[in-house]
Amino acid sequence: MRARACIKCKEYMVIHANNPLNQNKIEFFERKHHLHTLITVNLNEIKDQYQISKNNGSNGSSEENHNSYS
Repeated sequence: MRARACIKCKEYMVIHANNPLNQNKIEFFERKHHLHTLITVNLNEIKDQYQISKNNGSNGSSEENHNSYS
């Protein structure tokens, strides 16, 4: 399985080539890290050293929900 990874942030996102939703998430990941060095690698090469990207393409809405304690 392949992944798109940011060397600076040590984050990655798994690539599912036939999944259009995943392709949108990959594009968002690439825009978020556009000034960083991005690589495409086999997942088993990086999974122990990198973290899966916490942003799922929803512009952080899940974080906002977890951080609001009104």
